[in-house]
Amino acid sequence: MKVLAGLLAGLIAGTTAPAALSWEGRDRVAYNNKMALLGVLLESAQQRAGGDLQTLCLLLSISNDVTERYVETNPEDAQVQQRLLAMHQDLSVCLATMGAPNSASRF
Repeated sequence: MKVLAGLLAGLIAGTTAPAALSWEGRDRVAYNNKMALLGVLLESAQQRAGGDLQTLCLLLSISNDVTERYVETNPEDAQVQQRLLAMHQDLSVCLATMGAPNSASRF
């Protein structure tokens, strides 16, 4: 369960950390806004559902899709490209945990 808590912390940290830097361009602002919204949804789902694993994987999947689309239009953004690689790993771990026969449905 520590892995899933780490996934949650990583997603939330990844959505708030870039705020300290000054970014230019509408694409980056839109991306940051979407990721911040997904972070709020994730926190809310954790509080209301007690940490539903399916909800976590769904939100990680949506975050992954949003990040992939951003990287497609902004391939020069190395920071987000690195984040995307980490997000692929987090989503793989989440899906593997959800599919494990003895996995708990809560994180």
